[in-house]
Amino acid sequence: MSTFILTARHDINRCNGLHIDKGQQITININMAGIYPGNLFNNSRCVDQLVQQFKINGIDVPKSDAGIYSRGGWDITMR
Repeated sequence: MSTFILTARHDINRCNGLHIDKGQQITININMAGIYPGNLFNNSRCVDQLVQQFKINGIDVPKSDAGIYSRGGWDITMR
């Protein structure tokens, strides 16, 4: 299992009232080999796990939301 720490690069606001502060960190666990910070968001094999991990962290948005599910909004480190 790979564990990633995502840190918001900027404030993220969504129309459903979701707000993530710049610098806020969330932990994502992906139970799949071959997933690294560079391919976390653009790997079709782990999309469903990624969405589930965001929900666990209180971020329940559709997987089509590029403001949340893109590398541009996050600094990603692997633990």
